[in-house]
Amino acid sequence: MIGVYMPKYFLNLGGNALTLGLIGAIGAIVQFFMLPLGGFAADYYGRRKILVATAFYGILFPFLYFILQDWRLFAVVSIFAVFGSLSGPAMRAMVADSVPPEKRTSGIAALQVFSSLPQVIAPFIWGWLIENLGWIDGFRAGCFYSIITAFISALIVGIFLKETLKKQSTTKLGLPNNNSLVAGFSEVRYSLSTSLKALIIAYVFVVLANGAVGQYYIIYATDEIKLTALQWSMIVSLQFLSASILKIPGAWVADKFGKRKVLLISMLSCAPLTILFTISHSFTQVLVVMLLLVVAGIYYGPTHEALQADLTPRAMRGRITALWSMVGALGAASGALVGGWLFQTVNRTVPFYFFTAAELIALIFLVVGVREPLKKEV
Repeated sequence: MIGVYMPKYFLNLGGNALTLGLIGAIGAIVQFFMLPLGGFAADYYGRRKILVATAFYGILFPFLYFILQDWRLFAVVSIFAVFGSLSGPAMRAMVADSVPPEKRTSGIAALQVFSSLPQVIAPFIWGWLIENLGWIDGFRAGCFYSIITAFISALIVGIFLKETLKKQSTTKLGLPNNNSLVAGFSEVRYSLSTSLKALIIAYVFVVLANGAVGQYYIIYATDEIKLTALQWSMIVSLQFLSASILKIPGAWVADKFGKRKVLLISMLSCAPLTILFTISHSFTQVLVVMLLLVVAGIYYGPTHEALQADLTPRAMRGRITALWSMVGALGAASGALVGGWLFQTVNRTVPFYFFTAAELIALIFLVVGVREPLKKEV
């Protein structure tokens, strides 16, 4: 929820859209350098240690957001929070390790749905707090709520999470040069099939598209369409509810009838919706468009992740996932910069048109370069 309401809160502290985009870009660049370390550690030292450490590290930032009210300090803290992305490759690798290949999409979707069910209720809490206390005090009150939930989450991870990396995976690799990062990632290029390369490129454009608009939905909705914080919270809550209902059936369809087909339909359906968002003039219109974005896009994440896992050997999964996330971070950084600049200096609608163009480019790479494997990696 901090991420949902942070853009508008940041502007209320005195920041601007261009600075917001710059923060997003710097955070993505920091993430770029953290991810190879995370992928290396996930494949050689195990997934669990990283996940437990970053879970407790994550408690610090809701606390800092709660006590800080200067936009410059807020920006610095937001960048340091990105160091927690070290756990990204370990998390994805652990999930891929734990789900049978024939049910990988539905398994990933089920995990995402059940772990995100509280997000159906949380926006109402935040919206009510902001509506009654104002953007500054309401956001801080929400951060206090997040401190508690982050602490509970870290305890659960620390107590119950089990390691999934098999010991023989690390012994087979036999990296030279004292297990250096360079030696570890030099093996990755030999494991990248044509389909995997095209899938990565398509992913970069999807991340670029979302990076250009992700932080500006709430600003555009509240400033230009004049929705209240509570109205926006209702939209966010219904989005999470729709995602929870639709994600698992959609993932089952992807496992049954083909992941590539689902990705193609998702991209083609999402592309025009941000343009419709910019021509919306009421709560009802915005609600319909934002729900359609969920309906069209909710299958992309788990299906994309599952197809990547199908194409990636287990022993290389942490590092290839890290590479995947690194190029995604570059796409996010570029998208944040482009979106912030367009939103601040050109026109507030232009980033949403940019989204459409980037999605269509991703669609081309998916059509031309990606084929599902005849034999899935376990």
